[in-house]
Amino acid sequence: MVYHALSGGQSAGCVAGSGCDTVMGSPWAYVLRGVPVGLPAALVYALLIICLLFLGGTSAESRSLDRLLWRLLALLAGCIVGAALWFSWLQIGVLHAFCPYCTALHTLGCAVAAIILIAAIQNRRAFSPDPLRRSAPTGTPIGKSYLWAWFAAGLAAAAVFALVQSKTLPDAAYDTGRTDAGLPAFAEGELPALGDGPDAITLLFDFQCIHCRRLHRVLPVLLDRSGGQYRLILCPVPLSSACNPYLPNTGIDRFAGSCELTRLALAVWYARPDAYAAYWESLLGSGDEHAAVPAADARERARALLGSDLDAALSDPRIEATLRKAEELFGRTSSSEKSGVPRLIHGQRWLTPESSDADELLELIRTEL
Repeated sequence: MVYHALSGGQSAGCVAGSGCDTVMGSPWAYVLRGVPVGLPAALVYALLIICLLFLGGTSAESRSLDRLLWRLLALLAGCIVGAALWFSWLQIGVLHAFCPYCTALHTLGCAVAAIILIAAIQNRRAFSPDPLRRSAPTGTPIGKSYLWAWFAAGLAAAAVFALVQSKTLPDAAYDTGRTDAGLPAFAEGELPALGDGPDAITLLFDFQCIHCRRLHRVLPVLLDRSGGQYRLILCPVPLSSACNPYLPNTGIDRFAGSCELTRLALAVWYARPDAYAAYWESLLGSGDEHAAVPAADARERARALLGSDLDAALSDPRIEATLRKAEELFGRTSSSEKSGVPRLIHGQRWLTPESSDADELLELIRTEL
């Protein structure tokens, strides 16, 4: 996890828009404005392994060292459990997404912490007093309380880490890049647009993407704050390998309905441009960024707008032509490490923002595009 964070690479299975991509691509994946959270975790586990390697000697010096190592192990166990609680809460309560790597790490870490505590309670050396302090008999409740105090200190250390991370989040997480390849262009009216400013920016999005649904809420504010400078070309691109040739088939398609949602949206746009804004809002603007509209519901909503003309609208050849062009635009601005949406494209430059603050996003657009 540290390697991929520092190299900008993508972990196996962390496809664009997945829970893994959401968690590891968020500002909460860093501390102190840029240090991957996996780095202090790796240091904790490295220290734990060192303690285990030196535990259990037979000499008098080893017995004295064991007492120190058991206390340190209890401290590290508290750190691991506290971190697991903190990051699990972030996934559940803040990001509403789960990273399988992170979840596995926290589960195994808590299991290790439990084993350490159970072994410490059963091991007399964990509580045996220092030879110079004869007043504390071996195995007394005082010794066990002392061990739990070290565990509590570890929990407190994790709480301090959580506080530091909360106070030092990056101002905005984003990817940016430039391509020298020629990019497909859309004719006037080929795709819907928000705003009527002179500076056109193409927005690639997927109707089932959490990041896209989050960005959707700030687009009107963004255009208003820009003073009419921008016009957003709304370009839906499915993140499903079923119809997007630029995405690998991993066997698990988290965006299985995206192909149909995109075709339905384009069908409504070409058949009834006046109704597209309401249809687009119904697919993205429910207020719950995690409540993607199922393809079956989207079809019923399209049928309510188009009636018996829906089947004819779906057979419009412009839909497949536009879909291929959108996928090509996606492919030419993607790499194996950077293939996320929403993506803003202006000229030869592109920006994939994580920010959901309109002012922050506007500043990113003006500085990066």
